[in-house]
Amino acid sequence: GKIDPDRTMELLKNFKDPNSPRGPISIDPATRDIVQPEYLREVRRVGGKLANVEIETLGTAVKDPWKELNNKK
Repeated sequence: GKIDPDRTMELLKNFKDPNSPRGPISIDPATRDIVQPEYLREVRRVGGKLANVEIETLGTAVKDPWKELNNKK
């Protein structure tokens, strides 16, 4: 079959996955951007190996910061 991009986005615009590898995600129906948690991480040596360690969760449903800060109407 043929893929219709507009129809595909219509179907996905309210997509939510509470158990994704990134944490709970959704698609913003207005912007079509992913909304996801943001984490502050640091590389640390753990048990003699480098590891990506979460320091803090900065937000649980963060939209694209660039679009949020540069919203020109």
